[in-house]
Amino acid sequence: MRLSVDNINKESPYWVIQLDDMQFRFRTSAGTVYHIGFSPDSYFMPGYAYHFHISSNDDHAPKDPCVIKVITCVIEEFFRNNTSVMLYICDSYDNRELTRANLYKRWFDNYPHKDQLILRTAEIQFNENCVYSGMIIRKDNPNNEKIIENFDYFIDVVPSLYPYFDQNK
Repeated sequence: MRLSVDNINKESPYWVIQLDDMQFRFRTSAGTVYHIGFSPDSYFMPGYAYHFHISSNDDHAPKDPCVIKVITCVIEEFFRNNTSVMLYICDSYDNRELTRANLYKRWFDNYPHKDQLILRTAEIQFNENCVYSGMIIRKDNPNNEKIIENFDYFIDVVPSLYPYFDQNK
């Protein structure tokens, strides 16, 4: 699948550069460089689901309302003509995973076209560790019921399938 940077740049407040089919980079007015994109999933629904990711070169970048607009443009391009599943996992490297989970929820709650999407969130417990994750799918996806059922099942069984995620062992 290839996303169109031309479509993204029509609405994006920052110029977005396409690195490959589903990977992008942009620079804010403060000089922060963001990498954003999607990677194929190999566990939940290989060939049908993609992990969304975003990172920057500055862990303490100033708040910039234009960043969320760029993220929205990229996500909208992902769903434009595509019924694939968008997955996300909130990184815990700096103990801010709950903050990230709340940002996804806030983005979705404020998204003007949220009536076209379904957000399913999950907290996966690995003993003392909690992994916040979620899935976004289009409401018009004919496989929604089965996708949600598979997601819920996957979230229930993943701790037993992947004990190496548990850092306390």
